[in-house]
Amino acid sequence: MKNKNDIFLSDWLANKITDEELKNVVSENDFLAYKKLRETLDQFEIESPNMTENFKSINQKINRKKNDLKAKKAISIWPYVSIAASFILLFGLYQFTYNANTIVCEAGKTKSIVLSDNSQVTLNTKSKISYPNLFKFHRTLQLEGEAFFEVKKGSTFTVKTSLGSIKVLGTKFNVTSANGYFEVVCYSGSVMVEHLNNKTVLKANDAVRFYEKTKENWKETSLATPDWMNGESTFKNIPVKYVIETFERQYNVQINRPKKIDTIKFTGSFTNSNIETALKSICFPLNLKYNNNNNGTITIY
Repeated sequence: MKNKNDIFLSDWLANKITDEELKNVVSENDFLAYKKLRETLDQFEIESPNMTENFKSINQKINRKKNDLKAKKAISIWPYVSIAASFILLFGLYQFTYNANTIVCEAGKTKSIVLSDNSQVTLNTKSKISYPNLFKFHRTLQLEGEAFFEVKKGSTFTVKTSLGSIKVLGTKFNVTSANGYFEVVCYSGSVMVEHLNNKTVLKANDAVRFYEKTKENWKETSLATPDWMNGESTFKNIPVKYVIETFERQYNVQINRPKKIDTIKFTGSFTNSNIETALKSICFPLNLKYNNNNNGTITIY
């Protein structure tokens, strides 16, 4: 049967009573011990817990507590230690399974994957996703590169990238995250895009991009899927630098170019199936020339 101190501690941990109210019913030593325990429990929200060190630390606090408290003031905190240990175990299991599955798309190709929740992901060239074995119950994955998502309705579906994240319940959208360039286009439903401290809600046909401290919004055409899924890479008023980087990923080549052209804005497209035609599509509108060295490098001048 729980004594009063057990009840007060339980209410306090659940934020049902304040610090001042707890101080009025327990000793100062008890309050300090409880406060340290709560601080320890709060730390279990970190991404990659050190299970051995955290559990050792908790045991040390328990032993000091047992030696310091008088018998009539003593309470059992083992139930809370058990909860804490469970949290550590769960976080450890989560870390163990999080990146258990990694799918990589080869250069010059696309790849479609059906996830365990029946959502579908189509990866563009040289792109990668990682997700846990328990994805169906925790719909979060990591993306590098570009992918089109057709998300089945359900719990929150989160796509994380190095430049930002996208959260949805069920919709279709395209994400590009590479070399400082972050773009999201919503094709149906709505999505929440988070980039640094910026949050943007996109509805069908809305698009947003972030690069070099620049944010741009625009309306996309009413296509059902992005052009790259049909063999064409399309761009709207973006710096040539990012067009060339997309070309390099698509054809698995390196392009040498004068840096002064990087900031020129480009609107147009190139085919993903013929390198010579693609080069002409980029260079001719900008009055540039090129030399394909046929050894994996191309020079634009």
